[in-house]
Amino acid sequence: MRGCLGCSITEKMSKKSESKKEEALRSKGERVPLKEVVADCERRWFEATLKAARSGDVSMQSLVGQMFCSGYGVAPDLKKGKLWLQKSAEVDKEARLLLASLSGDRLVAGNSSTGLDL
Repeated sequence: MRGCLGCSITEKMSKKSESKKEEALRSKGERVPLKEVVADCERRWFEATLKAARSGDVSMQSLVGQMFCSGYGVAPDLKKGKLWLQKSAEVDKEARLLLASLSGDRLVAGNSSTGLDL
């Protein structure tokens, strides 16, 4: 299966992660709305990124923080986003810069390396 957004993380995901709803629609020969396909892709990308972050990958910790802050693939949660960014900021300069850009309750600067504008 070709990965969503060309991300190497999602390229490793199997078709088994397809939602039951998508599977049911496909079995009936119906198309899954693109909006749902994209949302599922974002969710699976978040899950894979979270798994890598939990295993200690500092760049993935930073990305999970950004994803929580922006609500990309997960419900927005600024508190969790800040926690993941703080964890990665211990060794990652970019994460420190992202934390420094936090103003009040929103991230005011995007991250050009991930393409996520927060």
